[in-house]
Amino acid sequence: MAEERNSGEVILVTGGSGFLGQHIVKLLQERDPKVREIRILDLKPYVNHLGHEENKPMKAIEGDIVHKEGSREAFRGVDCVIHCAALVSYRFPPDHEALDRINVTGTQNVVSLCVEMGIPRLVFCSTSEVTLTPYLGGIYTLIFNQTECKALPPSCDYERQLLLPGYPASKLRAEKLVLAANGRPLADGRGRLHTVALRPTLLYGEQDPRLLPSLIQLSEKMEGTLMRFAGPGGRQQITYVGNAAWAHLLAKDQLLVTRPGGGVSGLPIFITDDTPADDLLFFAQRVTARANLPPRCRISRWYMPALLAYLIAALLEMVVLIAHIPLSVSPRGAVSYLGSIVLYNRLRASLHLNYSPIFPPDESCNRANKYYTREEL
Repeated sequence: MAEERNSGEVILVTGGSGFLGQHIVKLLQERDPKVREIRILDLKPYVNHLGHEENKPMKAIEGDIVHKEGSREAFRGVDCVIHCAALVSYRFPPDHEALDRINVTGTQNVVSLCVEMGIPRLVFCSTSEVTLTPYLGGIYTLIFNQTECKALPPSCDYERQLLLPGYPASKLRAEKLVLAANGRPLADGRGRLHTVALRPTLLYGEQDPRLLPSLIQLSEKMEGTLMRFAGPGGRQQITYVGNAAWAHLLAKDQLLVTRPGGGVSGLPIFITDDTPADDLLFFAQRVTARANLPPRCRISRWYMPALLAYLIAALLEMVVLIAHIPLSVSPRGAVSYLGSIVLYNRLRASLHLNYSPIFPPDESCNRANKYYTREEL
């Protein structure tokens, strides 16, 4: 086993057929000479939608992390797991059972399999949304150039204390499981498990299945113009998915650094890039711009006052709960998020991961623009 691992790394990407997972697989193929085999564990068959070269052997396994024993074989002989598989759902009301089953129990299974199969490294994809708590008990979040030591997640009652219901709370519970497992002895007696949790902001880019596509669909239903319904709007950091993927590769390597007082083991780390911070709706307008046509997401000049928008959203949620008609997102959560200032400091990523974005803002936006302006989207 030791000789096989010394000849190159075997990397398992859970959720490798997903949005972020595809970009991680692409960079493992193109930019990581240490990797000799890539495994992908996902419910969906893997398809190379990004058109990257496949010079390294890849093994795509259809499986569900919820079923521990059915996933075990995918972990055999692996050097590092990059765990991206998750149910990303902002549905209102939240499906707590599904979120806990996939995001929490599934993550617990991944941790257990790493320990049982002697896998020493686990990189977990969390989300910066685990730190979105209302500022001074209000309806908005104010995070201004804060590091992980300042922008803290709630210590209890996650569902009530987080700005967005459902998904972020499930990711926070999963993140705590992963970080608590750091230092756990491996079953084969050859060392300990080293874990890290990355917290990227909202992601955009090729193969985005929900963020901007949902805004494009909403804009089309409103005759091409999105109404601004959170006052003048806030400022939110949005990260190009390729840069977030790069951070996961760096974290994989840095988990090998186990010096006292150093390394990334046991840490949560914010991941951002140099995409200009903007109101999400204005960003959508900019990244969906077209040469001779209006943007696919055009924003109205006027806006609904924030307090009025929040009251209407609260009433709408009451109607939804009474009528049992689910929505794709919490109305209050959407209004609150769009009115928030969310600006993280990535100093820890720079110092501990040696991270800097490999795709500059203009290139990132151009890549995304080609994707979001396709007619078939």
